[in-house]
Amino acid sequence: MAIMLTARMLSGMGRDLLKESGLTEAQFNILMLLQYQFPEGTMQVELSKRMLVNRANVTGLVDRLVRDGLVSRTQKADNRRANNICITPDGSAALAKAAPSYFEGVNKLSGGVTEAQQDQLIATLLSICSLIEKEQDGAAG
Repeated sequence: MAIMLTARMLSGMGRDLLKESGLTEAQFNILMLLQYQFPEGTMQVELSKRMLVNRANVTGLVDRLVRDGLVSRTQKADNRRANNICITPDGSAALAKAAPSYFEGVNKLSGGVTEAQQDQLIATLLSICSLIEKEQDGAAG
């Protein structure tokens, strides 16, 4: 319950920190992925694997980001069903505007937690993720 409560509170804080930028948390996360992990773009399915939402939701998110000119979607020549998603210059600008206040808020929050506590929390959460993945793999198989 503590993990769920913390997640809900962090999500609310994230929404508040992004409010002025006009981006949602999910849009911010997609732009961060595209800017820093996939600067040459990536397949939409890869975004859905990295996001905390299902594929259908990623499609809607990407549709809105394309509509707003923050990402581009180009069809791969060798596979008509595959689309490469890239951040646009406007997307990079929106991210550059939103990121400072977002990370300032995150750093302010985490300033009360020692580095050792942060390391332990990360390790614990990753262990929980691993257990969940194993459980899901077992249920699917």
